[in-house]
Amino acid sequence: MDLRQIKNLMKEFGDSKIHKLEINDINFSIKLEKEDNNVFASPSHTPVVSFTDNATVKEQGVIEKEVEVNNNLLVRSPLVGTFYQSPSPDSEPFAKVNQKVNKGDVLFIVEAMKVMNEITSPVNGTVVSINVKDTTMVEFDQIVMEIIE
Repeated sequence: MDLRQIKNLMKEFGDSKIHKLEINDINFSIKLEKEDNNVFASPSHTPVVSFTDNATVKEQGVIEKEVEVNNNLLVRSPLVGTFYQSPSPDSEPFAKVNQKVNKGDVLFIVEAMKVMNEITSPVNGTVVSINVKDTTMVEFDQIVMEIIE
C-alpha cells in the first residue's frame, strides 16, 4: 500500500460511520480508530491513526531503551501526517545526525491536509538520532528525532 492509498483510506474512514478499521499485511499494518464523542463536546469524530512498519517496530523498541539510558531530548510529532526531512526532494535535509542545531531551527516538516507544518528545535544541541524515514507517515506523539544538549 503506497502513501496515496493510505491517505485516501484515512479520508474515507474519516467520512464514514465506521468506528474502527484494522488491516494487517506481511509488510505493514494500519489501524484506524475514532474516539468516543461522549467524552468531548465536539460533534464530529476524531480519527486516531496508527501505521506500523514491522521492521521499525523492532528498531523503535531498541531506540526507546537507549533513550532511557542516554536521557536524550525526544522531539515528537505534534500531529499525524507525512514526515519530510527537507523543504523539497532535491534540497538538503533540515537536520542530519551529528549536526548541531539551535533553538528555533527547523528540524523537519509534517504535512497534514496539504499544510506544511515546520517543527523547530526546542533547545540548542546535537541531533543524535532520526527515527523516521523521509516521506513516511508519523503518528501523533511519535518520537521523530533525539537531541542531546
